Amino acid sequence: MTWLAAVATALSLGPLIIQGSNLTTQVTDGISSCGSTWMVVDDVTIGNGTDHRTGFTTAVNKFCAQVDGATVKSQGYLSMATELFLNGAKEPTTYGLLGYVYFEIHNKQDSDHTVDSVSCEKYLGALSAEGSDCYGTEHHDTNGGTWQVGDNAVSYHALGNTIPPQQDAINKLISDTVLTAQKVNTGAGPPLSPWPLDSLNGVLPVACHSHNDYDQAIPLFKALSAGCVGIEADVFLVDGDVSIGHVLPTIGRTLGKQYIEPLKSIIDHNGGSVYKAKSSQSIVLLVDFKTSDSGTLDAVVKSIDPLRQAGYLSKLENGVFIEKQITVVASGSAPFDRISTGDGVPDRDIFYDAHVDGLGSEDYNNQNSYYASADFKDAVGDPSNASLSQDQINKISDQVGGAHQRGLKVRYCRFSLGKLSVL
Repeated sequence: MTWLAAVATALSLGPLIIQGSNLTTQVTDGISSCGSTWMVVDDVTIGNGTDHRTGFTTAVNKFCAQVDGATVKSQGYLSMATELFLNGAKEPTTYGLLGYVYFEIHNKQDSDHTVDSVSCEKYLGALSAEGSDCYGTEHHDTNGGTWQVGDNAVSYHALGNTIPPQQDAINKLISDTVLTAQKVNTGAGPPLSPWPLDSLNGVLPVACHSHNDYDQAIPLFKALSAGCVGIEADVFLVDGDVSIGHVLPTIGRTLGKQYIEPLKSIIDHNGGSVYKAKSSQSIVLLVDFKTSDSGTLDAVVKSIDPLRQAGYLSKLENGVFIEKQITVVASGSAPFDRISTGDGVPDRDIFYDAHVDGLGSEDYNNQNSYYASADFKDAVGDPSNASLSQDQINKISDQVGGAHQRGLKVRYCRFSLGKLSVL
């Protein structure tokens, strides 16, 4: 023992690891590190009591109840992931996105470790205790971390993650495996595999549109995690199929693989609904045509066929709009004339995104269109002004009124929500 280590022992400072000229205190029975993903500590109820969001404490209690009495072999692991809401270090009553907390017990001893729920809750609960290194005072949240039991004996980890694990460990205990997040697929396949089909069971839909959804960290899943009822994908005609992209397509990244197949799997699994918490809720899949070739519409019609065959697409039937789980709306360079007459769309299950500032230019109605949209600046005026002028308010009133008379829903892009108070 060096003289410095001897002094440390005498002063009860705990063991010291000497690495060159740097000295690192080895944590014993305490927090050894904190994570980087913020999780609200307590459950949060929003929406006048209609929306319940699970917090860190509830997730900890759930995990500890499941591991109570379990044995972790020497040098072994016991792991589980469970859902909770991530608040991104923001006010949890106004911001929250469904995510996961990865729990792991790592036994580094030469002997087995038996878990008891009381100690488990104590160790992991310390990560969210007020005044701890991992606690956020402003929003009563935690970024989780690791509690070290003994002298490098057993580690209890609880770390937030936006991405589900690769392993089949959501609400299931698995042994001898370190949980790893899936690699999000933005190519020729679904965004996630396996898809966490039960994770969204408690999500309530809200008036949310995921613009250019393919650019999200997890396409489709993040939008559904937020409860969005509108999801947008831009498509290009490539070799008879439609590939996703904004300026240029990503070859092989098709509408079918990234959106249609996962959506069908979700609805199948939920017994006929996108959102299990509100089975009547339909969502809009807005397909923005980036190519004007007539084959683009044909390729989209073919791509959405699995949803059609399952009976999940809204359609026009005997002149009446029949709403189903998914309403496909075509925008951009989509051909209105073909969509309005059903040319190449025999089931009449694709609807047009009309121009809210040009409704008189075509016979837009609720038999051929669904939305009436526009860029706010183009249709109304500069949205960056401190307040809307009376002329702008009148334009909005006329446009919205005209769209509603035709049975269409209005959608403005690049519009400040703060200006809604004057309407």
